[in-house]
Formats: sequence, C-alpha cells, structure tokens
Amino acid sequence: MHANSSVSNATSNAQSSASAFHDSLTAAMNAASFVQVGEAVFSADYLHAPDEFTCANDVLVEGSCDDQELLLIQQDFEGASFDAEGEIHLRDGTLIRFLRSAAVH
Repeated sequence: MHANSSVSNATSNAQSSASAFHDSLTAAMNAASFVQVGEAVFSADYLHAPDEFTCANDVLVEGSCDDQELLLIQQDFEGASFDAEGEIHLRDGTLIRFLRSAAVH
C-alpha cells in the first residue's frame, strides 16, 4: 500500500506542476500582441493557452515577421522555465517573451 501511495503522490505532483506551468504560460500569453524569440520579434497571429487536454504536437503559438514565420508547439515548451520577469527559457536556452503593444518601442 505504501508503494501505491508514493505513485499516487508522484502523479499528483506531476499534475500540479503541469497545471502551474499551464497557468504561468497562460498568464504570459494573456493579451500579447507580439512574441519575442531571442532577438526577433514576431506578431502574435495565433496564441493557444495550454490546458490538461493539450497534446505535445498541438500548436500554441503562430507568428510572423516580414518573410519569417514562427510556429511553437506544446512540446517546445516542455522543460521550460519561467523567471521573475516573465521570461521563458526553453530547454535549449532560447528566450521567449510575450509582449503587449505598449511594451514594444
């Protein structure tokens, strides 16, 4: 019975962590007009806040900048971290920021 309790707690912690991640990403995306990836800034053409039903291949972000297009899927955000300023650091070190119109100069 103790082993089942440990598995249950691990599953609950993973679900809690995923929920916290989804909440943070949703808050970052809220009312964003632009997406900054590294030094490039894209218009936010499509933003989809993740939830418990989002799959690894679901599109969360589509953007464009001149002749470049941006496409980020749920899997791109797996292992990402958020810092105090709301910046997202993907697993590979790429910096992502969701910007509102007033924040772009």
